[in-house]
Amino acid sequence: MGVWVGSTFGMAAVAGIAIIAGIIAGKKLPDKLIKYISATIFFLFGIVIIIEVVR
Repeated sequence: MGVWVGSTFGMAAVAGIAIIAGIIAGKKLPDKLIKYISATIFFLFGIVIIIEVVR
């Protein structure tokens, strides 16, 4: 039970930090830059997954 409670609170804390960081970044960075950065990260993760599957 303790592991479940700890992991639930940990995930909630990390999600809260990510939301706050996203709000701050959204105010300081242009939408187009955020779109290109997230598309690049998505593409790189896709390449890494493809490489791992092919191995």
